[in-house]
Amino acid sequence: MHRFAIALLATAAIVGISVSASAADLPRKAPAYVPPAPLPYNWTGFYVGLNAGGSWGRQTNSLESAITGATLFSNSNHIDGFIGGGQIGYNWQVNQWVFGLEADFQGSAQKGDGTFFLPGVVGAAVVPSTSIAYEDKLNWFGTARGRLGWAFDRWMPYVTGGFAFGHGEINGTATTGGVVTAFSNSHDYTGWTVGGGVEWAFYNNWSAKLEYLYINFGDGPTVPVGTALLGASGKLTDNIVRVGVNYKFF
Repeated sequence: MHRFAIALLATAAIVGISVSASAADLPRKAPAYVPPAPLPYNWTGFYVGLNAGGSWGRQTNSLESAITGATLFSNSNHIDGFIGGGQIGYNWQVNQWVFGLEADFQGSAQKGDGTFFLPGVVGAAVVPSTSIAYEDKLNWFGTARGRLGWAFDRWMPYVTGGFAFGHGEINGTATTGGVVTAFSNSHDYTGWTVGGGVEWAFYNNWSAKLEYLYINFGDGPTVPVGTALLGASGKLTDNIVRVGVNYKFF
């Protein structure tokens, strides 16, 4: 009986060692994969893009005597329309600050109509009775601006401002005593702009933006109108709202 017990214990020990060795040879389950946290988006780089939107401008136009220089009549003309174009720029990101330079060029369908009617005598200025109809246009414009933004990863609100330039024209007819005379003149504008917007990097190196600009183009042209009259265009101001898309080169 004693020998049987010893043999039984030895057999159990051998079986236990074999089971442990077999368990050690089994493949172990790999730890679960934890992907690394995505890196914050970096705005640094050169970019190009396209934009489109609307523009709401206003300009004061006056009718003056070419003899005395007196202002006879004036009106405020709305110059509104669709705009579209492209932009090019570069951003530098320092921590969350984003410093940038951007230039854009816009085609413009902005225009507005106006009329004047001048009786035969107005105060001390004696002129023939004249009816005037004109169209005021802004054909194209552009800006060169600095940008200052604050990056919230892929979102960046910003302010912007700088130089503005453009080209417009005024065309019309003056009817004096039944005689119709056409007039036309073009003008290059220079001025300044300020504004702001928000840009969103929605996919890899693509971003979209919404932007507002206020532009002061300065005074417009003066053009001879009919007999002994001048049409003088005053300060042209513009309010621009546009959306755009940019492609950034890494």
